Amino acid sequence: MYLPISRFFIYSLFFLGCLLTYAQDVSLIPTVDTLQKLDIQWFKENRSQNNGVVYLEDSTKIKLIWQPDFYREDISKKNSPYKLMKFYDKKIGIYQGGGIYFYSCRIGNWKDYDINNELINNQNYDQDYPFTYTQVIDKIKKEYHIDLEKEFGKREYIDVRRGWDKKNPYDYPAYVVVYTLTPEELKNYHPDPRVGGSLPVNNYYYNTPRRYIFIDGRTGKTELDMASDEYYAIAEYYKNKIQREKITENSPSKVPNY
Repeated sequence: MYLPISRFFIYSLFFLGCLLTYAQDVSLIPTVDTLQKLDIQWFKENRSQNNGVVYLEDSTKIKLIWQPDFYREDISKKNSPYKLMKFYDKKIGIYQGGGIYFYSCRIGNWKDYDINNELINNQNYDQDYPFTYTQVIDKIKKEYHIDLEKEFGKREYIDVRRGWDKKNPYDYPAYVVVYTLTPEELKNYHPDPRVGGSLPVNNYYYNTPRRYIFIDGRTGKTELDMASDEYYAIAEYYKNKIQREKITENSPSKVPNY
């Protein structure tokens, strides 16, 4: 099909814009070799030293974890919010599967293999989230001026979570981005009156003020943006908020059944 030059130019710019907007820093993401076997002797020797943590020459961190049915490696590059989790057979060290975390979110495909390196399970953890985690990165960068890929380890606490209760007809896929306030932000901090809470003077460890940004995992809409030191009160408020909105916007026969 022939496209006018002007239209082709616009489409090309749009495509390039999409690539630039949602490009992630792949250098931060560990890669996996499914054919690589685990050196069990090496694992056992290093598991008993330095709390089971090994650093490679490029500062990549490997946490060695001994679990009842398999050996596990948690691999992360320096200052990276991505973590590769790998599982190995305990008898001969055959790779048996794993996947990538972005903060507390399992992302992409997590795969399981048998001892013959045959794929036996492939679960896509992104399938319920049309608004992708890379779009969340872009949204938070643009609207809150925080680079989730680069901010890792720079704040007392920062995390990205996602999930939904499929048994609840009022619930839907959502992200929550959480981070502690900077000293400058704390100067102007007041607990959100919608959930109450107080700012304890000597109890920061347990009730550190944080910002909570709830994002619809289907549309990318910010559903709730709140700063407080009362996480459970916020979670309850959010749950009640979306339920009230669904009841208001939909008759019982139109309530989405996700």
